[in-house]
Amino acid sequence: MRQRATPPGPGSGNRLLTALPARERERLKRHLELRELAARQTLLIPGKRIDHVYFPEDCAVSLVHPLQDGTAAEIALVGCEGLVGVPAILGAGAGPAEAVVQIPGRSWRVRAAPLREEMRNSPTLLELLLRYVLALHIQVSQAVACNSHHALVKRIARWLLAARDRIGGAELALSHEAIAEMLGMRRASVTVALGALRTAGLIDNRPGRIAILDAKRLENAACECYRTVKEEYARLLP
Repeated sequence: MRQRATPPGPGSGNRLLTALPARERERLKRHLELRELAARQTLLIPGKRIDHVYFPEDCAVSLVHPLQDGTAAEIALVGCEGLVGVPAILGAGAGPAEAVVQIPGRSWRVRAAPLREEMRNSPTLLELLLRYVLALHIQVSQAVACNSHHALVKRIARWLLAARDRIGGAELALSHEAIAEMLGMRRASVTVALGALRTAGLIDNRPGRIAILDAKRLENAACECYRTVKEEYARLLP
């Protein structure tokens, strides 16, 4: 559903857009449109040409790598700190990952071709987006290590905190099934882990909703990967 085409100003929820100097933002805004994204909506299909790039405001999008046996695993989570459609801005046209809306909300959308043109005309925009590509690469690399070596409760705590950061709020519209799918775990195992976090008073867990009650203690319960990725994003991006 297309929403009002009001361009992003200083209060825009996407940090890449607000980081742009006024002149570059003014040029880019004529190409932007605001969209309401629904839960489970597919934004990118593996191997299919990417026509649009998305700059989320208050939604979270999972980048998912599908496997031949029909299973899939999340490789990164994108929200207000970044964009969806990296292969398009790098000139690849398509990529191997699927992009699925995990938490619904709003996102700015721009056609890939005008965005690439603006990148050619603006060294500032080009450098900002390339820095984001590096930050995303770090997130993906850290996720590989995390999934191989860290306990499920720590991984879930890390994932919940990352989701909070990407939507800018502590109320997460998430089901146990969605978390299990993203982490490549059984639903029963995820339910047990969430129950432990709830018993400890760190979260409130209800059907289709998870609320973070004590973010500081949840950070202590999470693995080192949460802080590592957060610090790298802070270092690379305004």
